[in-house]
Amino acid sequence: SSRVCMRWRFFEPNDLNWILRTTRDMFNESEWKDELEYNTEKVTNYFFSALSNPNLFGIIGMDKEKKPIGFLTGMIMEYTFSSSTYAREMDLYVIPSKRGGVTGVQLMKKFIDWSKSKGAKEIYFEPSRGVKKDFDAMGKRLNMDNISTVYRRKL
Repeated sequence: SSRVCMRWRFFEPNDLNWILRTTRDMFNESEWKDELEYNTEKVTNYFFSALSNPNLFGIIGMDKEKKPIGFLTGMIMEYTFSSSTYAREMDLYVIPSKRGGVTGVQLMKKFIDWSKSKGAKEIYFEPSRGVKKDFDAMGKRLNMDNISTVYRRKL
């Protein structure tokens, strides 16, 4: 049996234009698209921070032709009560035509491996409401516990 293995790599400077296009698509799929303004400068600054800050993580998943099909960003943070660290996924996005496969799970596995290598004690993923059902299945595949529900109120 051939094991499906996604190609991936850490962000590189020439990925900026793809990231800008893709995060705009991600934003346009979000519930905020009509209420907030997409900020190209902020995304650009975050992208370059991910290239240079050792506690920020940014990878791109690619298909067999090495075309980008998704990305994941995350960070290592310290607990408020300890110098120990945990990892938190910030953004996970797979282009619509590649959803339903293993891309999201494989991107998360890379983040988990990286987080372990950084000494993180645990890892958090917080899916948005629109993908929570899909994420529940991915979380199970990754042996993650569903520890809480996030409550919020738009202001």
